[in-house]
Amino acid sequence: MQRGPVEQPGWQHSRPKAQATSRRPNQQSDEHLNMAHAEELLAENLDPVLGSLFWETSEWVGDIQVGTHHVRLLIDLDEEDHSRERQIESIAYAKALLPKVLKNEAQLRRQAADEIAEAAGSEASEEDRRRYASELDSAAAAMEPQVLCISFPDGGYLECRDATQAFYGASTVVIRFDDEGNYEEAEVDFE
Repeated sequence: MQRGPVEQPGWQHSRPKAQATSRRPNQQSDEHLNMAHAEELLAENLDPVLGSLFWETSEWVGDIQVGTHHVRLLIDLDEEDHSRERQIESIAYAKALLPKVLKNEAQLRRQAADEIAEAAGSEASEEDRRRYASELDSAAAAMEPQVLCISFPDGGYLECRDATQAFYGASTVVIRFDDEGNYEEAEVDFE
């Protein structure tokens, strides 16, 4: 027997405003169906692990500590099914994945710095490659987390800025991780 999701004390329901219509009683409209669906969605959640979360279109939004940094937390529902059940499942998924990501966060930044240095070094002189390798720890430490996105149900990413602007300038470093919080790849988003 399959059970529905159990609502926690912090769940808050969204309450859309009723709209006046001039339709016949038997006629159902898309607006009516969408409004009924929206009534089922949760508007916010107060969670002891994830903190205060607010629903915005297709994701939960909040703030969380990553190391010494206060960062934006996003829990993104990739699916088009944004039902209450999926909202609750996404929070449970995020609660399970978050400790793994936090535990691996320094290693994620180190692996990203290594991959970026390797890519840059492939076109560089031998001297530059040695310099890149010697600066890996400093480059990883300079990555300041800004956004942690958990993509339900497939891992997520950590967006970082170079606090010193010495390694990546004003660019954003995006570090992708899998559903176990392990490193997948990194990219530099030049702005």
